[in-house]
Amino acid sequence: MLPISPDWMTQTVTVWMLISVRLLGCFMTMPLFAFRSAPMRLRVLLSLVIAFALVPLVQANLPSLDTMPPGYVMVFVELAVGLTSGWMVRVGLTAVDMLSDILSQQSGLSFAATLQQDANLASGLVGEFLGLLAIALAFTMNIHLVMVELLVNSFKVLPLGTWPSAWSWEAILGLVKDAFALGLVLALPAIVIYFLFNMTQAILARVSPQMNLFSVGFAIMIPVVFVVIVLLLPLFTELVQTSFESPFELIRAGFTNRPPP
Repeated sequence: MLPISPDWMTQTVTVWMLISVRLLGCFMTMPLFAFRSAPMRLRVLLSLVIAFALVPLVQANLPSLDTMPPGYVMVFVELAVGLTSGWMVRVGLTAVDMLSDILSQQSGLSFAATLQQDANLASGLVGEFLGLLAIALAFTMNIHLVMVELLVNSFKVLPLGTWPSAWSWEAILGLVKDAFALGLVLALPAIVIYFLFNMTQAILARVSPQMNLFSVGFAIMIPVVFVVIVLLLPLFTELVQTSFESPFELIRAGFTNRPPP
């Protein structure tokens, strides 16, 4: 019978819980795991299973528990690391969110979310379609496997209870700035089309005041928005891939203790 001391059991369970906290934090905020169809029980179970497999790897290079920070501090840091890593991936999809919101407002398909406050329709029908399409493309690119691999490798370099030095305020704000800039560039053609369409409506209103431009405008704008979406679909894969580049560069820098890009 193998001798199992209480200290060894305490250390093993503590390491297991700390690893699962980092993984669960990522699974709670990363879009590929934190969608409505994935219940919280599944995310908790997945984090516990992966963490259990990583216990020998982390425990081999673990210092004594007496030299480590208090338990509540380590739990807070690990949860913050996991939540931040998943949130960075979510920031990468901000460009898709901005584009879908503008297209929904132009076509009038976001009126359902205005009249009825439903969380499932918060981004409108176009937003739901483009959002699900972006998540499906991310799965085909194995983004979820890349993220799990980065999390697993992070325990080899980033000790438990340690905040990544590359994740400074400047680097995180730069990531948000780049995401919004990409979203603005992508949405600019749709904004220009919407502006020209409104200018045409204003001219027609001056020429023919008796015309009901409100109903006519929506009848024309909805097909125009769908034409824009059809023209955008061949480029959507490259768009999703580009939106993930900056977040994963920063995540990889933090999990490998490299300077931020």
